[in-house]
Parts: sequence; structure tokens; C-alpha cells
Amino acid sequence: MREQAARGSAGGLGQGINRRVFLGGMGAAAVVTAGSASVARGARAAESAELPATMQAPQTLAMRTFSRIDGTPVYYWRSARGNTTLRDWQCTDAFYDRLVLWIRDLRDLSSDGGLGAVDFLVSAGFYVNKPGEHGAGTAMDLDLVRWAGGTQSSPLDGHHAASNRTLRRRYLAVDATCRRRFRYVLDGWYNSDHADHIHSDFADLPTLCVKGSRSDTVFVQSMCNNFMGSGLAVDGAWGPLTDNAFQQAKSQLGITGNPHTDVTSWQNMLARVARHGFSDQAF
Repeated sequence: MREQAARGSAGGLGQGINRRVFLGGMGAAAVVTAGSASVARGARAAESAELPATMQAPQTLAMRTFSRIDGTPVYYWRSARGNTTLRDWQCTDAFYDRLVLWIRDLRDLSSDGGLGAVDFLVSAGFYVNKPGEHGAGTAMDLDLVRWAGGTQSSPLDGHHAASNRTLRRRYLAVDATCRRRFRYVLDGWYNSDHADHIHSDFADLPTLCVKGSRSDTVFVQSMCNNFMGSGLAVDGAWGPLTDNAFQQAKSQLGITGNPHTDVTSWQNMLARVARHGFSDQAF
């Protein structure tokens, strides 16, 4: 299945879409230079630490290096849980630009849901030396989001399967923000390989809700179960029961247009799902 083969992993609500979220879619010289570069590397090393070798792109690849996304730090916990050392992550410029759109959505929608400022993110990887989108520098594996005050959504801890419905809804809210900006989002319901992170990449844009996509279908089934108590089997098969529940959710959220063919309709629906999830409200 293409979704499986192409992705790869590293390890009281307003019904109108928030305008700011919507707009977010629409010789001697050589010695001196070498010395300056050495100083720059040393300064960076003082505030950051190297990632595993598989996450360090060869110089032949044009990659952007970053430790924050639009000002928000991104940490690495796979080797030491709770470590807040800055890391030198890498991805393409185009993917970083998409990450900025995503985190602005995350900030705005979670703020609308009452969670306040995003404090930091934790990732399992962006560029990773392996086949697929990670090897192209166009993917993110998200382990955790933490807001000021201590609230968290932790795919790393399997929050999609938590016994606490609030945690499951918050996970779905984060999941929904990813789907607004990335075409392929693989979560804990997709398969066991993604039980501890959410994978996002932007191959095959635009973002739409595709009935034949296991990724999209398990998200919709889980969304309907957790916000409406639909009792659907989360099996990735878009049948009549899933379609009926989806149409009910669309109606309850006040969505016009066809999320299967219209990008704006699907993004609007995802924004409203996220607001409900962040504020722990049923549809």
C-alpha cells in the first residue's frame, strides 16, 4: 500500500473558521572564513547537541538546519526523556515553511480551546537517512506537545489509546492540525509502528479527506467515536456506517462543501474538530 511504503518513520465554540488560521493557508580570506565557521559551530555546540548520525544529512543535500519552529523549541527525548537540550534538526526549506504554517495553526486552535501558549515540542525526527519522505527531508515525527501550564498531548505515551477520553480528544485535535497542512498523517490508529508518534509529510498535496486512504479513514472513525460515540470499528474501511457518521459530524460542525473534493471544506472541518478536541467538547 502506497501510504505504508512511501512514508517511513523515524522512530462554547465558534462555528466560523478562525480568520488568522484561514489566512495562514491562503588564501587569507579562506582562512578567515574557515575560522569564522569554526567559531559559529562552537557557539552552536554550546547550546545544542548532535542527533544520532542517521539524522544528520550529508552536505550534498540542501537542508535547512533549525532548533525551533517559528520560535518554539523542538527537543529529542528518545535517548533521554525530559532532555531540553536544543538539537540541530534538518529538513528542506519548503518543508520548514509548511511546519511554520502548521505550528501557527496549532497555536491558534489550541488557544481557542483554552490551552494557552505552546511551550515546546518533542520530535523523533525530521530528516532521517532512510527511504521515503524522511530521507528527502520532508517529514516530521511528532512525539509530544506541551503547553504553558503543563498540559500535554503525548503520542509518545500512546495517548490515542488512553483510558482518559480527554487525552484521546486532545490527541485527535493535534492530529487534526497536522492534517490541515500535511497530506499524509499516520497516527496510532493507523498501525502499531505509529503507536508512539504522529508522522506527517506533504507528499501528494493538496489535503483532502480520501475515502480510499486508511490514514484518513481511521482518523474519521476515531473522531466520530470519541466526539459522538458512534461505536465504529476502527478498521480503515470506509463503509456505509462510517459514511453516515461522517455526514453527521459534518452537519454537527456546520461544514458546507465536500471535504472529499474541496480543500477549504476539509481544512475548516479539521479546524473545528481541533477546537472541540482542545476544549474537550463533544460535537
